[in-house]
Amino acid sequence: MLAVLAMLSMLSACVIASLNYTATVSRNVVASNAQRRATEVGDGALDYAFAYWRELCKESPNTLRPTADFAAIPLPTSTLFPTISGFTANRGANPGTGTPYTIANYVVQAVDPQMNALASSTTTPPVGTGMQTGTNTAYYLASADVTIPAFASRMLTMKMRRVFTKELKSPWEYAIFYNDLLEIHPGATQTIAGWVHTNGSLYTAHNTLTFASKVDYGNDWGIAFAPGDNDHSETPASPNYPSNLPPARGQIQLPFGMDPTQVFTNSTSNNSGYHELIEPPTSGTPDPIANARYYNQADIRILVDASNTVTMTNNAGTTLNSSSTGTNLALYNTFTSALKTNDSLQDNREAATMRIVTLDMSKVTAALTGAGALVGTGFKGVVYVADTSGSSTVKRGVRLKNGAKMPAGGLTVVSMNPVYIQGDYNTGRTVNGSGTVTAETPTNTANNGTGSNIVSGYLEQPCAVLGDAVNILSNAWTDASSSGSLSGRIASPTTVNAAIVSGIVPTGTASSGANSYSGGAENFPRFLEDWGSKTFTYYGSMVELFKSQQNTGYWGNANVYGPPNRNWNFDTLFYTQPPPGTLLIVTYSKARWYVQ
Repeated sequence: MLAVLAMLSMLSACVIASLNYTATVSRNVVASNAQRRATEVGDGALDYAFAYWRELCKESPNTLRPTADFAAIPLPTSTLFPTISGFTANRGANPGTGTPYTIANYVVQAVDPQMNALASSTTTPPVGTGMQTGTNTAYYLASADVTIPAFASRMLTMKMRRVFTKELKSPWEYAIFYNDLLEIHPGATQTIAGWVHTNGSLYTAHNTLTFASKVDYGNDWGIAFAPGDNDHSETPASPNYPSNLPPARGQIQLPFGMDPTQVFTNSTSNNSGYHELIEPPTSGTPDPIANARYYNQADIRILVDASNTVTMTNNAGTTLNSSSTGTNLALYNTFTSALKTNDSLQDNREAATMRIVTLDMSKVTAALTGAGALVGTGFKGVVYVADTSGSSTVKRGVRLKNGAKMPAGGLTVVSMNPVYIQGDYNTGRTVNGSGTVTAETPTNTANNGTGSNIVSGYLEQPCAVLGDAVNILSNAWTDASSSGSLSGRIASPTTVNAAIVSGIVPTGTASSGANSYSGGAENFPRFLEDWGSKTFTYYGSMVELFKSQQNTGYWGNANVYGPPNRNWNFDTLFYTQPPPGTLLIVTYSKARWYVQ
């Protein structure tokens, strides 16, 4: 009997232990499931807040907004969480007694880079600065306290937090930045030093291409030729890149911080697309990019009409003429002496004769150097020049000539027309009386460099050229030879040190008809000569934001050009000295999340 009782006691203990274990496991499972569900609800609620926060930020991309601006972000509703019974949401904290809200403390607040709260809801967030000049990040902290039933109707609360970041930076930190689809198919061997980014897809199909640094894309990457490209018939081959740094998907980066599908509706003449960046605004019409438009940033605006009549105005819109005084007269005299209208050259890619406005950059530089007329006038270095009669059928252009030396602080030249850079630009190049090059700086090291081609006393300056298209004319270019055969247009080695913002003629849409190649990034700066074995050296940053509207010719037309050897480099000068004027790209990101 004692043995039976002992066995029964042992069995009872085992049953009790099993029941306790089962109850513990059950409680843990219920708690784990509740925690998982609360995390999912919190993550969804914070994503909902992020979508509204981002849209509100886009309304004023150049403004850092305080906490008060996000007070009306809509609360999540039960339709977003149909499996949660009795769903409720509130911006405030949970009540001290009674039933808690499913989501409480639902707010987005501006914070400092250390995640500390600011003095008030109307205080704009201080920014954290990046490694490059002009790069900074504003931080916002989103919160959602999620409460749901757990074991035995007890309530589980998780205080979810997520950091939202608004990063403003310059596109000049990229060797190549494309807003649209990016194709790179160089025939000859080419290495691209510096970061490469596209908001669209990336197509690379030649093993002659080497990426030396980071490459990312917003959509996809194909070792292939883009749809619509029937100019290439060879088998695609992979490009070369560092073994630990293949091209990868990255964050889409919006110029001006604005979604083009929302901002550019074509409802007015001021919002047709990113090409607006280089166009004069239409007065009396809402302008969504007024702060970014280079016409509005320019120190001087030079407009030439169909009759070659020149109108000059300053940044305030005041007309400049020989009767002007002070700074206005200095501006007028400088640019009147530097300007020549009614030049012409043949552009065989366009199959047209271009009427050209020529700007002698040496005269502008002289006025900004030493005891020049513009010294001390507050001239910031942005020049806008355009022939307003230009279009896709009426061919007009702007030429920058004698630009080997730039003034301290650099220059940015902008046009709605195609721009032609003739000869070395921002290199310090000097030529003796017989036309022989005696010195030329090939990099931004200038006085810190070595060798016989370094120009003593000249430091490369931060410069940019923006146009509907940017064309390179070598040091050997002559207008008289432009209409002849390609054999009569032999290029000589040429160096350009400047950022370029320009348009492209997309693959499959060239004027020659469908199924034509855009020319790719290797032809982003366009050529009109036979370069043979000559080298085009480039230090800068190439930025594509729009489709060309005036120079829309097919890159593969006959008698256009023979490609140069391409020695292209990202200009590290831009890390510390960006070109004059402001051009920003903005990234809105969900950063780290945590449970408080």
